[in-house]
Amino acid sequence: MSLLSLDAVDYHLSEGGHERTLISELSLVFAPGSFACLTGPSGCGKTTILSLLASVCVPHGGQIVHNGISVSKLDEDARRDWRRSEVGMVFQTCRLIDVLTVSEHMALVARLRGQPGAAAEGEALARGLGLEDLMNARPGQLSGGEKQRAALAQAMAHRPRILLADEPTAALDHANSKLVAKRLGKYARDNNAIVVAVSHDQIMIDAADDVFEIDKPAWPCGSSVKIMHHIHDDD
Repeated sequence: MSLLSLDAVDYHLSEGGHERTLISELSLVFAPGSFACLTGPSGCGKTTILSLLASVCVPHGGQIVHNGISVSKLDEDARRDWRRSEVGMVFQTCRLIDVLTVSEHMALVARLRGQPGAAAEGEALARGLGLEDLMNARPGQLSGGEKQRAALAQAMAHRPRILLADEPTAALDHANSKLVAKRLGKYARDNNAIVVAVSHDQIMIDAADDVFEIDKPAWPCGSSVKIMHHIHDDD
């Protein structure tokens, strides 16, 4: 099984010449075919965990492991290649390109990934997320929620085995939040993919297979994790 895990991970921030421990001795395991949600108070490191899982950040202690490979121990070029091959990411800021339409964003994924089929896949995903009348719209013509859904479709277009999303329903109404939560779970199951989202949205929390509540590290203990819901306990 191609698991993704944090293994006793430490991560520090430098502030005014001093180091602050953001994550301490944190261990989490994410399984293929499951949709996991990370929740918890502001400042507990949830977004940093996504960056660590994507190997954008490298832990100061412990390791990030995927499919038996210690990704965090790879050099920068190898981590970039792994991320390009395995990971799709959705940021809070969406990071869409102003001059490209929704449809052109999907074509860009296909070109950058060398996967021609990703363009049609991304367009189908965007339509399924309620953007069928906005395929020729540019980011400046989209609402915040529409941008979030376009970014999500783009991240899923090349069918990554790991999908990471930071507050993907923050700008959505109730109906569209339910739609996105349902799509994330379906994506995980249909593609045997690992989906991890950071969210405070109860709709997302209720829809997730696994919910991990992260708390700030308390010296001398490590970061605490409360398993709020773990569907695999019923397997």
